[in-house]
Amino acid sequence: MAQSGDKQSEDSDTAKDSDTGLGVSTGSLRVLTYNVHGLPSLLTGDDTPGRMVQIAPLLQGWDLVGLQEDWDADNHAMLIGETDHMTKLWFDETVSADRYYGSGLSLLARYPVIEGVNTHYTACNGVVGGASDCLASKGFQVVRLQVGTAQIDVYNTHFEAGGGAEDNAARAVQVGQIVDALGGYSAGRAVIFTGDFNLRASDPDDLPELMRLKDEGGLTDVCSALNCPEPDHIDRVFIRSSDRVQLRADGWANVSSDFLDSDSVGLSDHPPISATVAWETLD
Repeated sequence: MAQSGDKQSEDSDTAKDSDTGLGVSTGSLRVLTYNVHGLPSLLTGDDTPGRMVQIAPLLQGWDLVGLQEDWDADNHAMLIGETDHMTKLWFDETVSADRYYGSGLSLLARYPVIEGVNTHYTACNGVVGGASDCLASKGFQVVRLQVGTAQIDVYNTHFEAGGGAEDNAARAVQVGQIVDALGGYSAGRAVIFTGDFNLRASDPDDLPELMRLKDEGGLTDVCSALNCPEPDHIDRVFIRSSDRVQLRADGWANVSSDFLDSDSVGLSDHPPISATVAWETLD
């Protein structure tokens, strides 16, 4: 799998084994995926740093958090400042000098890292046109975590935005890179996948790529598995079991009501999506 950067940025070291339940062979993970809308205030039209400060303490309730649009170093420091997750990874590298932002991706976890890679996408569309995705260095994170006796590959991404033909083409390339990683780097491994996929099942242009992710990547959408009441969100959590590690969808929720400011306004333009994933090693 092609890599961009030798390792992911780590904001804290892993904790002692005694703190991580490394001998445990079954358990449950609370997973959150959240696009935090971390663009500068000039673009968001609100107080972006102020929202990050309010979001930060709310991330404590999850064992695994995938964040998107975490673009800015100062805002990132605010986001992770109040969390006690032992693993804090930020994919901030730019693919080239003409890209203004990194990937905008961060992962928080209560488990130690075995290894991980960051990969930039090879396609994007638009600098001043489309959704201006080529201002950023979008890609995906993969982190192999030790969860009790299980090893789980955790993915986090933010696909191309926009709904034009060129946006669709760029997303198709990005989906292909993910499928290659799932079948290469993560072949035969259990996977939890968070992200802003910018793919809606109700969109006839998006549906084939969403199905490709599921079919070729061997992924199960937690929302679909549980017949959730809001199946058309672009923010999703996928899972995949392996021969050794069984993952099961046990819960799904839109937790927007937990992420509100003092005026009951959402802290992002995306809903925070929560999933509960049961895991078990099978040997």
